[in-house]
Amino acid sequence: MPPSVEEAARALREIDAIKARAAGFQDYRAESDQLLLWGLAHAVGFALSGFFPAFILLIWLIVVPLSMGAGMLLARRAASEIPGISWRYLVLIGAIFTFMVLIHVVMWPLTPEQGSMVAPLFVSALYVMRGVQMRPRYLFIGGWLAVLLMTGFVFFQPVFWWWMTTVYGGSFIAFGIWLRRL
Repeated sequence: MPPSVEEAARALREIDAIKARAAGFQDYRAESDQLLLWGLAHAVGFALSGFFPAFILLIWLIVVPLSMGAGMLLARRAASEIPGISWRYLVLIGAIFTFMVLIHVVMWPLTPEQGSMVAPLFVSALYVMRGVQMRPRYLFIGGWLAVLLMTGFVFFQPVFWWWMTTVYGGSFIAFGIWLRRL
């Protein structure tokens, strides 16, 4: 006896739910590589900023484009079936980078610590928005990063660069490992 209309509809909903869950795990897996990359990039960038504060701009003008190139290769490897993934990745990260530069121009003068908080807080907000729309783990990542960033900025100014190196960069790495295990 063939399934009833209700049984067939339920089966199709279950299949859709399984597909969505599988897509979520694939997304988390691809994002884990990006988190590991950008965690390392931020750890290096903030450590170098702490050691060589007079060269912060130069440091980040080297770290970000190198990381963008590596990230583009990771995106291409993770989603080779998506047409134009490389240019989309570069436009997305380039837009974030351009936004950060423009914020610095508009808000000038900023202390180095204030300027170094702009991009991380923006990235935290992006993860919150992505988590609300798509994947709940991103909501947690964004919220947790924002709390850690503000804690470091308000309470740990004497060790700000090392806080950002270990806590911000390290959190990205820890989240990358967490998402990879899913």
